[in-house]
Amino acid sequence: MKSYLNLVGEYAKVHNKKNRMTIICIAIAVCLVTAIFGMADMEIITRKIDAIKQYGNYHISIKGIDDETAKLIGNRIDVETSGWVHGFYNAGNSILNGKTLAVVGGEEAISYEMGIDIEEGRFPKGIEECLLDRRAIEQFHISLGDIISITLPDGRGAKYTVVGVYKDFANLKEQDVHGLYLSNEGMHNITGNRDESRYHVQFKKGVNMQKSIDEIKANFKLTDKQVSENAMLLGLVGQSRNSYMMMLYKTAAVLFVLVLAAGTLMIASSFNMEVMERTQFYGMLSCLGASKKQIKRIVLLQGINFSLKGIPIGLLAGTIIIWISSAFLKYITPVYFSNMPLFGISWLSLLAGTIVGFLTVILASFSPCKKASSVSPLSAVTGNVAQNGIHKFKSIVKPKNSRIDIAMGINHAFASRKNILLMTGSFGISIVLFLSFSVLVNFMHQALKPLRPYTPDISIISEDNTCLLDVNLLEELKRNPDIKRVYGRMFAYDMSVASKYGNGKINLISYEENQFNWAKEKLTCGSIDEAVKGMDSVLIAYSEDLNYEVGDIIILRLPSSEKKVKIAGILSDTPFDREDGVETVICSERLFKDLTGETGYTIIDVQLKKGADDDTVSKIRNLTTLQMKFSDQRQKNEETKATFYSFAIFIYGFLLLIAAITVFNIINSINMSVTSRMNQYGVMRAVGMSGKQLHHLVFAESSTYAVCGCLMGCILGLPLYRIIYRSMITSRWGLEWELPIIPLVVIIVIAVGTTILSVISPVKKINEMDIVNVVNAQ
Repeated sequence: MKSYLNLVGEYAKVHNKKNRMTIICIAIAVCLVTAIFGMADMEIITRKIDAIKQYGNYHISIKGIDDETAKLIGNRIDVETSGWVHGFYNAGNSILNGKTLAVVGGEEAISYEMGIDIEEGRFPKGIEECLLDRRAIEQFHISLGDIISITLPDGRGAKYTVVGVYKDFANLKEQDVHGLYLSNEGMHNITGNRDESRYHVQFKKGVNMQKSIDEIKANFKLTDKQVSENAMLLGLVGQSRNSYMMMLYKTAAVLFVLVLAAGTLMIASSFNMEVMERTQFYGMLSCLGASKKQIKRIVLLQGINFSLKGIPIGLLAGTIIIWISSAFLKYITPVYFSNMPLFGISWLSLLAGTIVGFLTVILASFSPCKKASSVSPLSAVTGNVAQNGIHKFKSIVKPKNSRIDIAMGINHAFASRKNILLMTGSFGISIVLFLSFSVLVNFMHQALKPLRPYTPDISIISEDNTCLLDVNLLEELKRNPDIKRVYGRMFAYDMSVASKYGNGKINLISYEENQFNWAKEKLTCGSIDEAVKGMDSVLIAYSEDLNYEVGDIIILRLPSSEKKVKIAGILSDTPFDREDGVETVICSERLFKDLTGETGYTIIDVQLKKGADDDTVSKIRNLTTLQMKFSDQRQKNEETKATFYSFAIFIYGFLLLIAAITVFNIINSINMSVTSRMNQYGVMRAVGMSGKQLHHLVFAESSTYAVCGCLMGCILGLPLYRIIYRSMITSRWGLEWELPIIPLVVIIVIAVGTTILSVISPVKKINEMDIVNVVNAQ
C-alpha cells in the first residue's frame, strides 16, 4: 500500500456485504428525497400546463391603457411576450345561425399563449378573416374558405371568411356558446375603441414578477382595478402574494424540511452503526501506530466512499420513479398530458438528493471520527470496547424483574444515547412524514369540486335564472334509459333577510333527496335530517365571514310577508359560487315552494350512464327551448378528472413512497443493528443462550426502537398534522381537524409489522453460523 488510506479500500473488499447495507441505506434516503422533490417538480409542471390551458399563459392583464403605454410595457426588459386581446365583455352576445357567439380577437403571438390551438388553416390576417371553433364547424357544416354572417351585440351585421379552425374550449361547451376569433385589426375595426380590451403580459423566467407588477403600476399610474393577475399561474411559479397561496408555500417548505430531515436521520443512523461496529478495528490501528488524525481521515474517507456509491444509486432510483409517474400521466391521459416530459430531468431533485446524501454522511462522520480515535489500544486488543465509553446508560430493565433475554434486548437498545436517538428519530420521522403528507389527501378532495358525486354531465338552465323549467321536463328525462340520474334545483337570488346580526342577503336554493344525501359529507355541525323533514329549517354554507351558528333564526323578507327559519346545520362547502356578503342557504323543495310559491326548477342536472354517446346528448338538447341554456360539461369533467388523477398520483405516490422507504429503512436498520453486535451474540451463544432466547433478545431490542419511534412520531406528528390541516383545510373550508385514525393506524402497523418480520432473517443467520465465527465476526 502506498498510503494508510488504502486500508479503506482493502477493508471494503473484505467486508463487502456489511458495506452494502450502509450503501443501500444511503441510496434509500437519497431516493426518498430525489423522488419526492422530483414528483413535486413534475406535478408543478402538470399544474402549469393545466392552468395555461384553462386561463392562458400570461401573468397579468391590463385594461384602460392606450397603444403607446402598451408598447412601453411590452418593450420592458422583463417582459417575454405581450399583446392585445379584445372582446365584447359587457356588451352582450353576438349571434351565428341563431346560436350565441363569443367574439374575441387579438395579436397573434399572445393569442397562442391564450390557448388558441389552430387545428386547420392559419391565423387571420385581414379585418374580414376569422377562426371558428371546431364544434361550430361541425354543427353548421362550415368549411375553410366559407363566408359566414353574424349579428354583433349592437345589432350590426358582419361577414367573415373562415381561414382556420381552432380546438374547442371546455368553458364554451359548458355555456353552449360558439367562438369566433379575429385578428387584432379585425377586432379593433368593429369595437372602435379599446375600453373593453385587455393588454396581456407574460414575464420572463427568473423575474421577480411581483416587483415588476408594482413597477408597472407605479410608472404608468395604474390602479389595482386596471391590473388583474393570473393568480393560478403566478401561484404555481411561486410568485403569488395571495394570503392563502403564501400559507401553502409555508406548508410546502415545512413538508420539504421534513423530507430532508428524514433522509438525514436515515443516513446518520446507518453510518453511526457502521462506525460503532468498526470501533475495535480503529483501536487496533491505534496499536499499530495510527494517530487520531489518521483515524479520523480513515472514517471520513469511508463516508465519502459510501456516498460516491450510494448517491448515484439513489438518484437513479428516484429519477426512475419520476419517469414512471410521468409515463402514466402521458400515456393514460394523452389528451391532457401530451406535453408532459417523459424522460424529464428534475435538477432540483438531483441537487437535493446529492446534498442530502453527501453532506449528511460528511456531517455524520465527525462524531464517529472522534469516538473511533478515542478508543484505547488496550481496549481494542482485549475486545472491551463496549466498556470504554460506548455503552453509557445504566440498565433500563433489571433481569430480576423480567426474563433475562428480554431485559438484555431492551438494555442493548438504550446502551448508546446517540444510537437510540438516531434509531428512534429514524422511525419517528417516517411517521411524522406520513401524517403530514396525508393532509394533502383531504386537500385534494376539498379542492377539486367537479369530481363530486353531484357533478352533472349535462345541465339545462333557465335563460333568465328564474324557476322556468317545468317538472314535466325532469320526469321526461328520467325515462331516458341512457340517463343515470336527474335532479333539479330552484333558486331565489338576493333575498333580503334579518337576524340578530343585522340585515343581509342570501341565495335560497332547494335540494331534493340525492343532493341532501351528498351534502351529509359536507356537514360540519348540526343536522341535515332536520332540514329535510322540518318546514322551517335550513342549512347554510360556511364562508370566511360567516356569523351564523346552528340554532340561529333568520327572518326572510318575502314580497307578501316575513317568514322565520332556523339554521339546522352548517355545510363546509357547496357547488355554488357566492358573492361577498351574500350567504348560500339550502332548504327542501317543499319549504322553497311554501316560501316563494314557485313550482318549477331553475336548473336541471343530468348524469349520463357509462357509454352514452352524442346521440343521447342530441336527444336531450332537442327537449330544450330558446328560453333554456344547454350546458355540455363532459369535456370539462374529463379535464378535471385528468387533473384529479395527476394530483392523486402525486399525493398517493408520496404516501406509498414514504411507506416503502419506512419498510426498507426499518429492515436495513435492524439488520445493521444485529450485524454490529454479532460477536456479542456469539459470546451469548457460547455461554449457553438458546436460539429462541437470542430471537427474543433481538426482537426486544428492535421492538424498543419501534415503540419509541412510534411514540416519538405520534407526539411530534399529530400536532404538526393539526397545524397543517388547520392551515390548508380549516382556513379555507371550515372543516375542523379530526384525529387521523386511518393514516396513523396504517403507518404504525407498517412500522410494527416490518419490525417483527425484520428480525427473523438475521437471527436465523446467526443461529446457522458456527459459534467461533460469530464470536470473531468483525
